[in-house]
Amino acid sequence: MLAGAWVLVLVPLMDALKAFGWASSVPVPSVFGFPGAVRTLDQSLLCTMGVYPPLVFCIGVVLLFSKERGRRAGKLDWTRRWGVACSYVALLLSAAPVLFMGALVLAGIAAIFQSMPLKYQPPVTRLFVEMSAGYLRYGPQPSDSSGVALVAFSSIAILLACLPLYDALRSSGPKRHAKRLAAILLAPLALFSLMYVARVGQYCLGLSWVTSTDLFRYRIYFWPELLVSDLAGGQTAGLNVSGSVGAFVVEATKWCIILAIAVWLTLARLVAWWQEEGVSGHKGVTSALSQPSANSMMLCVSTRSNNSCRRATAVRARIAEP
Repeated sequence: MLAGAWVLVLVPLMDALKAFGWASSVPVPSVFGFPGAVRTLDQSLLCTMGVYPPLVFCIGVVLLFSKERGRRAGKLDWTRRWGVACSYVALLLSAAPVLFMGALVLAGIAAIFQSMPLKYQPPVTRLFVEMSAGYLRYGPQPSDSSGVALVAFSSIAILLACLPLYDALRSSGPKRHAKRLAAILLAPLALFSLMYVARVGQYCLGLSWVTSTDLFRYRIYFWPELLVSDLAGGQTAGLNVSGSVGAFVVEATKWCIILAIAVWLTLARLVAWWQEEGVSGHKGVTSALSQPSANSMMLCVSTRSNNSCRRATAVRARIAEP
C-alpha cells in the first residue's frame, strides 16, 4: 500500500517534465542501436498518446489493494478484488487508442504480406490477420463511450481504495484521533469519486450539460495536465474552460491528499521499524545478561572439579594415617 501511494504521487511527473522542458534533455537508452532511434524522453511512447498517466495510475491503485503481511481478514476484503478488477478494466480502456492503432498497423502489414505470391508469404501472415481482425472486431476502440466508461471505472477504483486506505491510516496513526483524521483526509477523495460517477450517470441519461470532452479530462480520476500547466505558468486548451480555477483547486487538493497519505504511511512504517529494532535489541541484551557465558560456565566446572579433587585427596590422606 505504501508503494501504491508513492506511485500515485508520481502521476503528474511526465506532464511536469514536458511543461518545464526537461523531457527533451533526459536521454533514453537505445535498444536496437540503429540510426533514427529514440534518443530523448520526449520522443518516447511514454510522452505521447497519454501512455504514462493511466499506466502509473493503474499500477498505483493495484498496489493500494495489495495484501499486507500480518493483516487479519476483514469484512470489506471484497472491495480489494473489485478494486483490482476496476483498475485492470481502466488500464484496458486507456490503452484502447494505442492498441487500436497497433491493430491497424498490423492489419496493414498483413495486407502487404497477402499481396505477395503465396510461396513468398511469411509464416506469420495468418497470425497477423487473425490478431488484427480479432481486435478490430471485438477489442475496445477509442470512442466517447469508452472514454466515459474509463472515467466511471477509475472513479470507482479510487472510491473502493478509500476503504483499505482508511483501515491502514486509522491503525497507524495516533490512537486518539486516528479515525477522525483518516476520515477527514479521505473524505474529499470519496466525494470527488462520487461526483464523477454522478456526472457519468447524468451524461448517459442525457440529463446534464456535461459533454464527453469534459468527462474525459478525468479519465484517470486525476487531471495532471491542468495541475502542472498552471504551476508552470503555461496556458493550454484545457485552461480556457470555465471554472478552471476551481478545477485547479480540486486537482491540487487531490494531489496533496495523496502526498499526505504517502508521508503518513511512510512515517508509520519508520516508527514501527524503529520500535521493532529497539525491542529486538532490548531482548538481545536481556538474554545476554540472563544467560551465563561459556567462559563463566567453564570456570564454574573447573572450580567444582578442583574442589572435588581436593576433597578426594584429603579423604585418602586421612585413611592412610595410622
